[in-house]
Amino acid sequence: MRHRRRLLLTLLLVAGAVLAGLAISAALRDTTAPQVYVETTGRLAADAPWELFASADEPVTFRLAYGDVTLEEIAQDTTFVVPAAEGKVVASLSATDGAGNVTEHEFVVFGVPRPHLELSAAERLRSGDPLGVRMRVVQAGDEPELLAQVGGVTLTLDGDAVPTLATADGGKALLAAPLAVEPRTLRVEATVTDEFGRTTTSGVDVVVDPLPVTVEQLAIDAATLAVITPEGRELEARAWASAWADVAPDPRWWGTFVAPIEGVATSGFGDARRYAPGGPVSFHNGLDLAAPTGTPVHATNVGRVVVAGAYPIKGGWVAIDHGGGLMSMYFHMSQVLVEVGDEVARGAVIGEVGSTGLSTGPHLHWEMRVRELPTSPTAWVDLTFP
Repeated sequence: MRHRRRLLLTLLLVAGAVLAGLAISAALRDTTAPQVYVETTGRLAADAPWELFASADEPVTFRLAYGDVTLEEIAQDTTFVVPAAEGKVVASLSATDGAGNVTEHEFVVFGVPRPHLELSAAERLRSGDPLGVRMRVVQAGDEPELLAQVGGVTLTLDGDAVPTLATADGGKALLAAPLAVEPRTLRVEATVTDEFGRTTTSGVDVVVDPLPVTVEQLAIDAATLAVITPEGRELEARAWASAWADVAPDPRWWGTFVAPIEGVATSGFGDARRYAPGGPVSFHNGLDLAAPTGTPVHATNVGRVVVAGAYPIKGGWVAIDHGGGLMSMYFHMSQVLVEVGDEVARGAVIGEVGSTGLSTGPHLHWEMRVRELPTSPTAWVDLTFP
């Protein structure tokens, strides 16, 4: 009997010790999740290295799930580096300690796609035609975080920089196909750079058909040619330089262009001619329209008068800055009815037809120039932008 009591007491003591041990073990067990500090970026260029730095207060097993990529590493501090996927991607990071405690984080990562650049221009022109180039920046997605910020679009013509006009979706530029007697191809290239320094370039080749090569011999008497003097050339060159020195960078015009008079064309744009037998060949930079003296001359579109007065060679001369690199000019008028600085409306009367300066009869010499390069005036009639 005494033996049984001793055995029972022993069993009770053992059970108590086991229970006490379990209680102590439970009290000492780690149930605290690891503390994790994370550094990363939520928006970057698609395909650029996306970095995630993680630091825990104890060694853990880090597990990163990002798109189709899963990475694991046992460490207290680590940096994961993976290519940024295009679009919106949810990434998850877990940190598991030795006791099985887990800390989790989620991140939204925006991989911004590269912008595309659409370039449109006529593929074939006649020599001297105006050339309009349009550039449109196209981006994928409609979430603001996926739209790259872009700077202005730059443009080159045969490698030379050309001014551009900003538009809501890109830009446009006004160019001119140069006068040439041989076939020529122009290379137009546009480039846009985004906030991440990525550049996108688009180009187009424009074939320019040459001018005819028939040379006209002008019959101008010596008295008329006498108006051409070095002093006269210098005076008009200064006026020309002054007119182009302060042109408006943005277009002033609106609507379509109109012909300044209804006259009979007597000398076409780009005609090859000599002023004296055996003299040098020059190209006619404008259009001659014959009309009676006193016929009202109208502004082809809205603009600011930058030249107005009587000159020895050009005669009664008016130049109108239409902005955006475009200027119209009117020569040989008998009366100039505007002054420098005047703002004129499309169709406004600016002078009257005459035969002043280097002229053999009443007519209007009309020019349309793009950054000083001559373009065909008739190509502008009923046109807003080429």
